[in-house]
Amino acid sequence: MLAAAALLVSCGPKQTHLPRNAKSGVDTEAFDKVFSDIALSGGTNELHGIVVLKDGAVIYERYDEGHGPEVKHALWSASKTFTATAVGLASDEGLLSVDDPIIKFFNADELPANPSDTLKALTIKHLLMMSSGFAHDRLGDTEALTLKDPTRFMLNDSFSFYPGTLFRYNSMNTYLLSVIVSRVTGKKLVDYLGEKLFAPMGIADYWWKESAEGYNMGGWGLFLRTEDLAKMGQLFLNKGRWNGKQLVSEAWIAEAMSVQIMQPQPANGRGNEDWLNGYGYQMWHNANGSYRLDGAWGQFSIIAPEKNAVIAVNSVCGNAQAFLRYVMKDIYDKL
Repeated sequence: MLAAAALLVSCGPKQTHLPRNAKSGVDTEAFDKVFSDIALSGGTNELHGIVVLKDGAVIYERYDEGHGPEVKHALWSASKTFTATAVGLASDEGLLSVDDPIIKFFNADELPANPSDTLKALTIKHLLMMSSGFAHDRLGDTEALTLKDPTRFMLNDSFSFYPGTLFRYNSMNTYLLSVIVSRVTGKKLVDYLGEKLFAPMGIADYWWKESAEGYNMGGWGLFLRTEDLAKMGQLFLNKGRWNGKQLVSEAWIAEAMSVQIMQPQPANGRGNEDWLNGYGYQMWHNANGSYRLDGAWGQFSIIAPEKNAVIAVNSVCGNAQAFLRYVMKDIYDKL
């Protein structure tokens, strides 16, 4: 039995690390300033860990006390980009199309008795670009497991606007994408990604919370190491390739990173500049032309094609925009 158990362990996915480059030519000692800036910014801001990649190698890595390189961190809404990438993988396999109406993936007992024309018009693409029109976001109840049937609730929800016409952030859009991926693949979202993405990328230590009805949360709930969050950014920087293998099609990566919809603009045009430059498939465009995976309270994987770099950050911050400005000033601008 012990021999069999050892064999199972040895045959499992292996955790691998990105190469390190201590001679990048970048003054990485200057990056330390981001820790002092965050510490002096007041409030409850905490920078737990940061990994910076340049030309595919780690050039800077630092963690605060209690958050070392082996610690998995809650990614919150940065999880969304992983879910969208699973949709891309399923699309590459021909299991679905972004133009598919979502009602085709659900049973009659989950749908309204007489689905409205608005619900019939709702597509996977609308979920991806945060323009479903659903009136309610039940993230809290779904996260707390008090909502026992989140799928049925959302499919029977009312609409505030016609799908595709406006941007309105709703984490339950991504939850439904998780359900759809599970339906078309016959696997839980995390297992599908584990096979198609995590194993080839050497990501072996992860966990994804499930809802009361047994689906991965999709829009949140993924726990990863900071370096593995950086790997996801590198995958996008590589246009879907990893170690010479095309894991996700280049066409999907380009589509996911393109602006699919613009956010409503404030009257003064100021205050949250990195949330106002367009949204792709569960990804944000930054004011400086870079892109990011983004989670509540400061989980970022910033993709900078013009610098061939990635900045992955795990933190807890009260003002994400102010926090992001420090990261851009102290690290991005110095790359």
